[in-house]
Amino acid sequence: MFEGLNIEMDFENFPPYINPNRPWLNYWPENVPKSIKYDPITFHDFVRYLSDIYPVNVAIYYVPEEKKYTYRELFFYADRIANALIDKFGVKKGDSVAIMSGNVPEFIFIILGISQTGASIIPVNPLLKDSEVEHIINEAGNVKCLFVHDKNFRVIKKVKRSVKIDHTIIFRNKEPKKDTINFEDFIQGASSKPPQIDIDPMNDIATLLFTGGTTGLPKGVMLSHDNLISDALGVIYLNIDTYEEWAGKEAMISVLPLCHTFGFEVLIVALAGGSMMILEGDFVPERIMQHIELFKVKNFTGVPLMYQLIISHPSFGKYDLSSITSSISGSAALPSEIAKKWEKGTDNIKVAQGYGLTEASPVTHMQTGWLPEIRPDSVGIPLLKTDAAIVNPETLDELPIGDVGELLIKGPQVMKGYWKHPEATERVIVKDGWLRTGDLARMSEDGYFYIEGRTKDMIKYKGYKVMPREVEDKLETHPAISQAGVIGIPDPESGENIRAFVVLEKEYEGKITEQEIIDWAKENIASYKYPRFVTIVGGIPRTIIGKIDRKALKKK
Repeated sequence: MFEGLNIEMDFENFPPYINPNRPWLNYWPENVPKSIKYDPITFHDFVRYLSDIYPVNVAIYYVPEEKKYTYRELFFYADRIANALIDKFGVKKGDSVAIMSGNVPEFIFIILGISQTGASIIPVNPLLKDSEVEHIINEAGNVKCLFVHDKNFRVIKKVKRSVKIDHTIIFRNKEPKKDTINFEDFIQGASSKPPQIDIDPMNDIATLLFTGGTTGLPKGVMLSHDNLISDALGVIYLNIDTYEEWAGKEAMISVLPLCHTFGFEVLIVALAGGSMMILEGDFVPERIMQHIELFKVKNFTGVPLMYQLIISHPSFGKYDLSSITSSISGSAALPSEIAKKWEKGTDNIKVAQGYGLTEASPVTHMQTGWLPEIRPDSVGIPLLKTDAAIVNPETLDELPIGDVGELLIKGPQVMKGYWKHPEATERVIVKDGWLRTGDLARMSEDGYFYIEGRTKDMIKYKGYKVMPREVEDKLETHPAISQAGVIGIPDPESGENIRAFVVLEKEYEGKITEQEIIDWAKENIASYKYPRFVTIVGGIPRTIIGKIDRKALKKK
């Protein structure tokens, strides 16, 4: 069925750049390929191939409007968008086209259209302020036009006062807006035939994803078409169920922001599998459970906060979630209590944490069903065709098994580099193509990886190294604390001191003091790790995908 993709599975040999002594290789089943080869293909052509096989399969079920679009309809819009960009605005290779929108079907139509022109896709987080969007447009320097959801037009209107944007296409608007083109008018009369543009999947940039890390202004991460496809196939072929067995037969819930690298990856995997994407505009826990039951969803992917909100909902336990065979959590550490409650409510399905970063397209590690066990506190093993090492952050020498050091990644999903920042690229892509993640991790004797925190988040208290995540996990075992966020603050005597922000469980509000929490921490956490300062707050600031926003905490 998939002969046209020319995917060759190698069950005998791992890629030569993977160290053959890695302990996780000992688990590799005989029926899971050790490597795969395929002819280079663009992101849009890969999806089109599935579209030709499953033309009347539902590609998108947009929940807020209960509207469905088939794979044929997906390209009905995408092809017209591509031709309109080329014919009306002269969009070509070397240009970029931005889109600022939440999760709506048009987002998917538009990125598939942009991709066909040879231009780079720039997804813009709809939560950004005008100054932040200005930076992205200026940093890119080649944005030919911008698509914007009507909800986000106010921000773009401000941006256009100081930044030149040649063309602005607005969608989901009820009334015309000055200096914009309505989406429907834009594609009116455009050809429905796919444009024939010569694109190099290995080297041409499919998307510029802007990421800021822990310091500095956001930089554009250059991901080629092959980066995206290799990462998606690395996820797909790590499972025992073959591509052919599940392609075109699954429903996947997409509630993560499509503008973010994590949501973007879920989108690509869903489309690459010919799946029905259940596209949510907002996260509504009961609706998620309803759709898992209705569509017999097998794989659920979310962030820890989503799992927490589902298991805390009064309806958790009322819906049949037994269809789930795989639960994946990413972007932040998953508290053990949440993992246990989810397992009890889903027919003993454990939440499998994964790991990734924008610079690696983004997934590098996950826990698959054929591992000896699913460990909720581990991020699993590297993907297909991916090597990983733990090194001394200062010397880059590989450390003994069990030691904590910086995690390095090597594989076909590693970015081409940072857009217009060669010096920054040289700092993170080092000898032989290894990517420095900036994350501290360790590997167990049996090859499981564990993330300990960010190198830049590490608190140095009187010479001791303290990871905020470890303190947060311990604080959240207190019955009164539902969430915790920990940062280091300057201290003339100790270098840095430890400060915690905590959110109380409702039944404890007004019944416990900050000093009582400090006293408890002093008794239950190592003397150099417990927080000397505690502040009770109404909520912990988080990024769009649920990570603790430590920058925001430091401003409190």
